[in-house]
Amino acid sequence: MEYVFGSSGTEQQRLIDQAEALEPQARWLLDRLRVEAGWRVADIGCGPVGILDLLSERVGAKGEVIGIEREQRFADLARRQIEERRLKNVSIVQGDALGPSETSEQFELVHERLVLLNLPQRDQLTVVEQMVSRLRPGGLIALQEYDAISLVCYPEHPSWTILLDAYANAFRSHGGNRATGRTLHSLLRSAGVGSIEMKVHARHLEMGNSQRTVLLTLVELMQERIMALGRFSKSELEEHQKRLFLHLTDPDTLVIDRLLIQAWGRKPL
Repeated sequence: MEYVFGSSGTEQQRLIDQAEALEPQARWLLDRLRVEAGWRVADIGCGPVGILDLLSERVGAKGEVIGIEREQRFADLARRQIEERRLKNVSIVQGDALGPSETSEQFELVHERLVLLNLPQRDQLTVVEQMVSRLRPGGLIALQEYDAISLVCYPEHPSWTILLDAYANAFRSHGGNRATGRTLHSLLRSAGVGSIEMKVHARHLEMGNSQRTVLLTLVELMQERIMALGRFSKSELEEHQKRLFLHLTDPDTLVIDRLLIQAWGRKPL
C-alpha cells in the first residue's frame, strides 16, 4: 500500500519535527524498558530518524540498531541523518514490515512508532506478529501510537471542525485508523505477547510547538485526497486553512494533542 502522506520534503520535515517533539515520551519508554548496553534492537518504519538516535545512545558501542524502512526516500534520508549524527552503531535496511522476516529471533527489542495507524486494521496484527517473530525468546516489543480522541482546540472554531472532519474522512478512505492507540493492548495479546504494560501521554501544545499547527500540515499533505472526495472547491479549502491558521496562532487558543499511547510486553520464553 502506498504511504498515505507521500515522501515530499514537507512530509520529511514533519517526521523530523515529530521525532523531536516526541523525544521526552520516547526517553520515558526506553527508561521503563531498561534498554541495556550491548543489545541488538530494531526500529520498524523508522522514517527519516524515528528513535534511532535514542536507541543508539542506549545500546552503546557494543550494541547494534537496525532501522527498517520501506520508503526509499526516507531510507536515504535516515542514512544521511545517521552520518550527520555520527551514529556508528546504526544501519538501515530497506524493507516492508509486512514482509517475511529475514532476521528472525535476533533482537532483544523491536519497536515501532506511528506505523500501525497508517495501515488497515487487518494488516496491523500482521505487522505486530512479524515484530514478535524478530524477537529472541523473552525479548521486548514496544508500540507507540496516537489516538485522536483528545484532539481539540478551545475556543472551538468552525474551520477546525470542518478541516479535521475532511482530513479524517480522507485518511479513513485510504485505510488509516486514527483510533489505533486504544487497540494496542488487544493487538499484543492477539500476537501472544505476555507481561503487557501501558502508558498514556496527554499534553497541550504551547505556542511555538511545531505540533500546534499539525492539522494544517496534514491537510496540506492530504489535499489531493480531500479534494477527490468532492466536499470543497480549492478556494474554499484554502479559506478554511487561512482562518484556522489565524486561530491556532492566537495565544488565547488552547490546543490539546492526540493521546500518545505506549504498550509493551515480552515474547514468551
